[in-house]
Amino acid sequence: MFTLQCKSARDIRKHSFFPTEDEVLLMAATQFKIVSSLDQGDLHMIQLEETTPPFPLLQPVPIVGSLPMNSNPPGDPILTAIVKVEEKPETHLPKSQIDTHEVAAGTNNNIGINSITDSMSAVKISDATEKGSTVQDIPNQLRTNLKLLYELDEFTVPRCFFILPAKECEVNSIKDVKNGLPIHYKLYFLCECSDEPTRMHVAPRGGYSIKNSKQFFQRYESYLKPTLKIAQILLSAGNLDIPQLENVSIANNNTVPLEMNTLAYRQDMEQRLKFVDILVNQIDGKQTPRRGENLREILTYLEFVDDEHSLGKLDCAVTDDGHVRWVCPEHYDEISFNDNMSRYINDFKVMGGKFDQKTEEAIVIGVNVTEGNINMICDALTKGFNIVKLNFQDCSFYEGYLETLFDTIINRSSIRCLNMTTVRVRNYVGMVKYTCKNMVVELKNQSLKVRFNGTYNGNTSILGLILLRNKIHRTLNISAGDFLGHESDLQQCLQTNGVVTELIVQYFTNIAILNTILNLRTNVLHQLKLTQGLWISSILPPFWEMLTKNATFVEIDLMDHIGFKEETFVIKLLDILRESKPTKYLSLHIKDIQPSNKKETYLIKSLTDYSFISRLCISESVVSRKLIDALCIASKMRGTLTYVNFYNSQVNEEDKAELHSLYETGNLLQLGFYEQSRWHITVGESNERPSRGKSTKILNFILVDENNLQGKQQIFIGDSDPKFA
Repeated sequence: MFTLQCKSARDIRKHSFFPTEDEVLLMAATQFKIVSSLDQGDLHMIQLEETTPPFPLLQPVPIVGSLPMNSNPPGDPILTAIVKVEEKPETHLPKSQIDTHEVAAGTNNNIGINSITDSMSAVKISDATEKGSTVQDIPNQLRTNLKLLYELDEFTVPRCFFILPAKECEVNSIKDVKNGLPIHYKLYFLCECSDEPTRMHVAPRGGYSIKNSKQFFQRYESYLKPTLKIAQILLSAGNLDIPQLENVSIANNNTVPLEMNTLAYRQDMEQRLKFVDILVNQIDGKQTPRRGENLREILTYLEFVDDEHSLGKLDCAVTDDGHVRWVCPEHYDEISFNDNMSRYINDFKVMGGKFDQKTEEAIVIGVNVTEGNINMICDALTKGFNIVKLNFQDCSFYEGYLETLFDTIINRSSIRCLNMTTVRVRNYVGMVKYTCKNMVVELKNQSLKVRFNGTYNGNTSILGLILLRNKIHRTLNISAGDFLGHESDLQQCLQTNGVVTELIVQYFTNIAILNTILNLRTNVLHQLKLTQGLWISSILPPFWEMLTKNATFVEIDLMDHIGFKEETFVIKLLDILRESKPTKYLSLHIKDIQPSNKKETYLIKSLTDYSFISRLCISESVVSRKLIDALCIASKMRGTLTYVNFYNSQVNEEDKAELHSLYETGNLLQLGFYEQSRWHITVGESNERPSRGKSTKILNFILVDENNLQGKQQIFIGDSDPKFA
C-alpha cells in the first residue's frame, strides 16, 4: 500500500469506474520521494511525497482557459491518496463487467483507515488481506493501549517507553535474535502529549542503559509491545528523533548518531526496532500487571547518569479528568492548562492566594488555612489545577489539615517544589505545637529532597509528617546540618519509614548525626549515599565501624563531586570492604591514580580478586595498561563493574577502544571520557540549566571547625544580577 502526498493530483472519483475507491489523476512524469516505510506482517506501507524536480521532466501542452496542471487551485488542500497494490493474476474484463464487479466489491470490502502521519486525513481502502489485522486496527489497538496506560495514574515514572540496542544490529536469522539478550540496550521515554499514537514523540532526554536485560524483557514485555508499535509508526512518519543523553562522552567517533531522517538513519532504526520486536514476541514473559508499584520497579533496571533524578526530562501534569500525563517542557503548558483552570484560580484567589499563570507558581501569605481551604486545594490539585511551585508564608494549619495537604502534594499532584516559611502548626485545641521556620521540598520522580536551611525545633516534626504521608518516593535526600541536636528525633523518623529505600545525606560534619544514621535499625533502607564530610578525620572512626558491622546498607555511594585523593583513606576503605559480610557494593570517586602507586595497586587487586566495586569515577590520573586490564576483568568476567567515567585523565586511544567494546556488549552500561573535572560536569552544568519553578540560586558554605561543627551560611543570588553571581 502506497500513501501518496500530492500537490498536483486531481480527485477523479466522480468520473471513475471505481467511485468507492480514492482515485486521483497525476500528470505523467510526476516525481516522488520515499519518506518512510512500515512493515506490519503481510502489510507493507510506503509513504511517498511529491517533489518538484530541478528541471521539467515533461512539459504539458498549454490549454487556454484550463487550470494549470502543476498546482492546485487557490485554497485547495494537498491531496492524500492511499493506493493499494496486490499481486493478482491479470484478467481483462469488458467495461460492463468492470462496472458491476469492481463497484460491488469496493462497496462490500471497504474499511476505515486512520492516518499514519498528521497531515493525512481519514480515507477508505479495501481489505489488504483476508486474515489478520486491518490497517485500521493498528492505530485503534494502540489507542486502546494508550488509554489503559494513561489510566494508570503514576506520579513518579513515565509509563510510555521503548528500548533499542545501543549499537547497530542486523536481523539475519532467528538465531541472531535469540542471542540478542546479552547485548547493551537503552530505554527511551515517550512524551504523552496526545491521545493519538502518531502525534507522540520521543522525550528530549533519553538513552538509559538497562541492567539485567533478560529479566527486564520478561517483566515489561506487556508495556513494550504497544510502545514499540508506536515507535515504528513514528519512524515511518519521520518523527522518531532519538536523543543522546547529556553529560555522556563515549570512546570513539563511531558512536556519533546519524543525522535524523536520512536514509541511513531510517534503515538503522528500522533494523533496531525489528530486532527488539522479534525478541519481545519470543520471550515468555510474566505478564506483569500494569500497576504503579510494578512500574516503579523499572528504576532498579536503569543505570542513571544524571544527578537530577530526571526521566526523559518529562514532568507530570494532571488532566481535568484526574489522570496524569508525562510531558516535555514544550508541551507542558498545552497539557497542563485546561477548561477548569480559571475556576480553580478564582477559588484559590478567594482564599487569599495568588497564582502566576506564566510561571505556574502559587503563593499564600498570612492565611489561617481552614478545612474548606484544604478541601478546595486538594480537590483542585487532583482534577487539573497544575501548580509547579507552591509557597506558604506566615500561615497557620491544624496538624491534621497539614497531613492531608502533604498527602495530596506528595502523592497525587503536579507540584515539584513546596516552600514553607514561618508556618505555624496547631494542635486540636488551637495552640501552636511547632513552627516550620524555613523548608524547601523538591519532588522529582522517585526523589524526595527536604531542606530546612538551618536547625530548628520543628524540623523533625515536619519531616515525620512528610515521611508518614509519603507513599511513592523511594529516595530521601536530607542535609545533616538541619538536625543538629535533634539526632534521636531524626532516628525515630527514619526508623518508622516504610517506603524510602535509599538515603542521601549531605554535609554530615557532626559525629552525632553520623552515628544516628549509621546505627539505624530498619529493614527498609538498603542504599546510602554520603557526600561532603568524610574528609574530616573525627568522622572516620564511626564510618569504619559502620562498614564493618552494619548489615542493612548493601550499597554505599561515595561518588561525590570532589573525589578522594588521600592514599590512606582509599586503602583502608578497600581493605574493609573486601572482608565485609554481606557484600557491600561500592560507588567510588578516586583522584590522582598514578602507575604503580599504592592506590593503583590496591584498586587493581580489588577489581580483579573481589566483586564489590560497581561504579567508579577516576579523576586527574594517569591510567596504565594494568588498570585497564583490571577494569575489563571486573566488568566482563566478574560482571560487577557497570559504570566507569574518567575526568581530566590520561587514557590512550587503544585502551579507550577496548573499554568501548565492553560498552557495546552491555558489560559496561556507562562509559565516559571528559576533559573537565567531575565537579564541572555534574554541578557546574546542572546549575546552568534552567529548572521549572525555581528563580533563586542558593550557595551553601560549610564553615568547618572540628571543635564546633555547626557553622553554615547561605547566600541567595538572584538571576537578575549575573555580575554579582
